[in-house]
Amino acid sequence: MGIPDAVGTKHLIVRRLGALSKSRRTLAVVIVSAGFITIAGSASAVIVVNSSHGSQSTKKSAESSSVWTTPTNEMNSPVVAVPGGATSGSGNFNDISCFSSTNCVAVGGDNNLEGLAALSTNGGSSWTESDVASGLPDLNSVDCPTVTTCVAVGVAGTSSSTDGGSTWQAHVIPAPDTTLLSVSCATASTCVAVGVSPGNAGPYFGQLLLSRNGGTSWTIPTSPSNVDALGSVDCPSVTFCVAVGNQILVSVDGGQSWSPRFVNGGTGVLRSVSCSSPSTCIALGPNPDGVINASDGAFEIVSSDGGARWNPVSTPSGSSTLNAIQCFGGTDCLASGPGLTAASAATLFDSSNSGVSWSNQILPVGLAAIGSLSCPARTTCWFTGNEGSNAIVGELNNGALESTTSVTSVVTTQNANAQ
Repeated sequence: MGIPDAVGTKHLIVRRLGALSKSRRTLAVVIVSAGFITIAGSASAVIVVNSSHGSQSTKKSAESSSVWTTPTNEMNSPVVAVPGGATSGSGNFNDISCFSSTNCVAVGGDNNLEGLAALSTNGGSSWTESDVASGLPDLNSVDCPTVTTCVAVGVAGTSSSTDGGSTWQAHVIPAPDTTLLSVSCATASTCVAVGVSPGNAGPYFGQLLLSRNGGTSWTIPTSPSNVDALGSVDCPSVTFCVAVGNQILVSVDGGQSWSPRFVNGGTGVLRSVSCSSPSTCIALGPNPDGVINASDGAFEIVSSDGGARWNPVSTPSGSSTLNAIQCFGGTDCLASGPGLTAASAATLFDSSNSGVSWSNQILPVGLAAIGSLSCPARTTCWFTGNEGSNAIVGELNNGALESTTSVTSVVTTQNANAQ
């Protein structure tokens, strides 16, 4: 499982297995030459180690054959298509954050995998590209805790906005080799970001970062030794945060220190976590066995006591590809993922009882992918994804598809301005 010493002279790139909810994101199969190597024994998103050097060291690779495999990562393991997200030659939004029914900010990458951000003030009907730093690698996750403050994270850095997503300033992080996959801000000043970093001649490990000034500067908090890869974080209060991936970590002091939590019998890799309150949280991840047996469900665990204890929950048949979750309005949650086959529509499940049970929402076949979710209310839930090969933002009303808007004109050409 170790990564060669040469990784220090190579660059780390992450291609998300779909933009995941507000808490996004995704862990990884590691691709080195022709082989697959696991991160802490399991698979989730795709990390590409590329041998190029120089000024392009923080850009994403042109690799577009992203897949996920069974936890053993055997070369003949079944694979499934990846949900929507920015790829080389096909720009898209990776994440979306809506702080009202009309105002949304989305981040991602253009066709060249240059970072971009965009703003909508009319409920997603139209989008205006924001002013971001030129040459910024694509952004993986965004959170807007107020109408003016937004924080976005990506490869080797972060960006922040104080004008509701119109203009952005780029910032450095204390772990420059880190690819950040998810960010959550409990307030306009306090934010936590998670991702993956290369070890010293060893496996990739999880990274936690904490900001107390709205994403302008970051510190590394206290955490257990040998933290495994992390792909999603949610902070429903100023004191309580949950981070998941190849393990579960909980903070009860606003992200300053973290402790591990365990599930009896274990669980698969968790790609997304969402907390409807400081006491109730749900984390889930796809079950690769569903490629072989369509009746298999996704992995799901639930805590109802502020992250102290976590219990597995059975998920319905056909839910094995779920990798993004968004809970809102007390007990309401939506979970999404790619279709069970390349020809089927994206998968969407709805719960009104905090993930105890789920109902399948039938989507049109042309809706190929639902990635990230942001839900100001059950009747107004925004998502990013694809209609065929067309990048879109869509709206869900009580779990049913309400409308879609093409954003191809925004994400296909790099128009970022130097700052």
